[in-house]
Amino acid sequence: MTGFSRRGFIRAAGVGSAALALPLAGAAGVARARAGEGEAGPTALRGAVHASGDWEVTATVLGWSFGGSLGSAATGIATRTGSDAVGAYRETTFTFASGARKGGIRVYDAASCVVFTDTRVRAGANSGPFPTFTRYPRLGHQLSHRECFGKFQFNSFASAADSPWVYFDDSGNAFLLSAASQFQDTRTTQAADGSIAVGVIDTVATLPAGYTRKTILSVKAGIGATHRAWGTALTRLAGKTPPANDTGVILDTLGYWTDNGADYYYKFDESKGYAGTLLAVRDEWAAQKIPMGYMQLDSWWYPKGPDGKWDALDNGTSVYEAEKTLFPDGLAAFRRELGKPLVTHARWMDESSPYHGRYDFSNNVVIDPEFWQGVMKYLREGGVTVFEQDWLCTKAKPADTNLTDADAFFDHMARYSAAEGIDLQYCMALPRDYLQTTRYPHLTTIRVSDDRFDRPKWDMFLYDSQLAGALGVWPWVDVFLSGETNNLLLANLSAGPVGVGDALGKVSAVNLAKVARPDGVLVKPDVPIVPTDATYVGEAAGNAAGKLPAMVASTHVAHATGLTYRYVFAYARQFREPQRLYQAEDATLSGAVVGTDQSGYTGSGFADFQNPDGDYVEWTVQAPAAGTYTLQFRYANASFTDRPLSVSVNGAAARTLSFPSTGWWNAWSVVGLTATLAEGANTVRATVTGASGGNIDWLGVTQGTVPTGMSQSVSFSLASLGVGGPAYVYDYYAGSGTRVAAGGSVEATVGDGTYWVVAPVGPSGIAFLGDAGKFVGHGRKRVVHLGDDGAVHATLAFAAGEGPVTLHGHAPRKPTVTATGGRVGAVTHDTASGLFTVSVSVSGTGRKAVVTLAP
Repeated sequence: MTGFSRRGFIRAAGVGSAALALPLAGAAGVARARAGEGEAGPTALRGAVHASGDWEVTATVLGWSFGGSLGSAATGIATRTGSDAVGAYRETTFTFASGARKGGIRVYDAASCVVFTDTRVRAGANSGPFPTFTRYPRLGHQLSHRECFGKFQFNSFASAADSPWVYFDDSGNAFLLSAASQFQDTRTTQAADGSIAVGVIDTVATLPAGYTRKTILSVKAGIGATHRAWGTALTRLAGKTPPANDTGVILDTLGYWTDNGADYYYKFDESKGYAGTLLAVRDEWAAQKIPMGYMQLDSWWYPKGPDGKWDALDNGTSVYEAEKTLFPDGLAAFRRELGKPLVTHARWMDESSPYHGRYDFSNNVVIDPEFWQGVMKYLREGGVTVFEQDWLCTKAKPADTNLTDADAFFDHMARYSAAEGIDLQYCMALPRDYLQTTRYPHLTTIRVSDDRFDRPKWDMFLYDSQLAGALGVWPWVDVFLSGETNNLLLANLSAGPVGVGDALGKVSAVNLAKVARPDGVLVKPDVPIVPTDATYVGEAAGNAAGKLPAMVASTHVAHATGLTYRYVFAYARQFREPQRLYQAEDATLSGAVVGTDQSGYTGSGFADFQNPDGDYVEWTVQAPAAGTYTLQFRYANASFTDRPLSVSVNGAAARTLSFPSTGWWNAWSVVGLTATLAEGANTVRATVTGASGGNIDWLGVTQGTVPTGMSQSVSFSLASLGVGGPAYVYDYYAGSGTRVAAGGSVEATVGDGTYWVVAPVGPSGIAFLGDAGKFVGHGRKRVVHLGDDGAVHATLAFAAGEGPVTLHGHAPRKPTVTATGGRVGAVTHDTASGLFTVSVSVSGTGRKAVVTLAP
């Protein structure tokens, strides 16, 4: 049962693998976020419609124009001004299609967006989509999202009929086009002449009278800024106030997860049973003083398939209630014994489910309000606080052959969960499902990357967090293990949920203390970490040639006093080029075949192993001289587990080489080893050893011993992060830093991950780095208020009974530190590095201390 692969299932089912955003954390949060960004103002947007039916939109500041035709004359053209939740607007309305349709072009100049409205006055054929763009800036780079998890892709709109579509240039100026309503019904297409049409799904032949659909165009200088403008407008149009990043236990506290990739996914301690195992995990955490805020129960917790078995892993839900052999007393009784809130998973309905015939279905999901009312009441009585709907892109996808089923599915789920006080999470969402989240205020989180968070999922997590964050929904990375420092760091920097799935005896209390206070409250940034604009441009430019730049991504905490602290994570995505490449498809293949069904390979194909054992690829390698050589293998492995190969040279004893997961079949990586080659011809054979193998693209050969891991140079400027003055850039892992002058840059070589804290140097001359024990040392749940008026003033929040907190920073001279409502320890200051530390504790039973650091 533990060998289940969601990616393998998706691949077998024919579903392919398919961006800097700030979620709105309430009005105050928006003001803080924008204050630190230094974004450009309005783009001088204007719209017009002519009697001929031609229409146009111009963005004067960028020198851009957009236009198209209604396909008929426009009549009753009128222009008015007004304001709504998005802001002030100027709207031109008109009638077209001989009076059968009404349209509108509403321009929000200050909000940098335009909303197109198409209303059917009379029922009629689904034809003549509006808007259709025949003129628009043909910018050099594109971004879209596709299929499961809304996976990002550059310079392609393949399988991306769901919006948004993004175009951008080398300076990061961008425009974004998407549906603004009727998200499940709308599809975006591009004709051979390049024209873009936004219309209704072609499986619907006739549209009823009164049917209204909206489209939004956002235009802005900056890729991240464009996403922010778009997301702000879209959530306001929908009337959603996006949740704060501490809404509910899933966002506010550290959690324990049992989903795919966790140690107890469809597996438990046989001596304890499933419930007993999870209770033992709770007890172990308590014994180690690790605060557990909630526990997630994945798809194992309910019966599935025709026999109603909990471990019928490949089947749909039989009955959505606790499986009796695992929970003999029911869900509510387990929750009471556990003493923690629950997050519960749901999938599609099995064809054998007794719900068929009792409730209305659409494909494999129930669209009957009676069902959803009953389910949410059951979950509320069972102590569930979050309902996770999974498999939305495949098995749990409602029919897209009409205008009603999809909204009925999502709307009833949302209505009755809200009535019971249960928040929602989407998993395996389609891009249109991301947009659907704007309709539901209590849809707080969404999975943005594939199962079992690890290195191959980092890119997907970061780029897709842009989409989620822009729409005001918090990204969830998925489960990982507590000892995996970089995975834990990125989950923390997501500003969304943080949850681990360690087995008994494996949890790292030391690591988890870096993200949560002793009461379990997460200390996190204001917004999700996402790639910088420069990374977008570099990736789009290098994507076709496979020359990816190093990833540079950032997030921040912005205080009302104007102090904004940035957090930057960077990692390499390229390898040292081998001196000579030998393509796998040109080698001798035994059992393996040449494959071309996955993108990203070089040459004319790749070696695709067909059997779990014995298949091999053998190259003949020419060596100019006898000696040591580095052998590198480029491969892809979409399974969750390692697929090692046995590597032998010239028939000598073989060595086992690890080929870990790369996340997707079109995500390629490189592993290597050193070997001794003879002068002239040598044979290098890689043989499957019981676990099939990844797809092999090439063998690289380099004379001597060279690094086989990733390593790249990175550079980012303070200005690109929105930092106007001088700053101290602190390498968290190295424990050292450097002061960078205003307008300066940071240059470094990165491998598996480098993490910097960028702290502004204020009037005091001090760069305050915050809580030394936390990844996000300035997070609001630790530093409530922070200012610098010649001295640094920091208000610290403590958990009940929490001991001393160590603060640190950089100062030219040893600072003087005092506290109100707390006690201060001795200040240490290293004159060579300028780094200082000081411990602060609260007085008595207090929960806050105000600390002053004077130069």
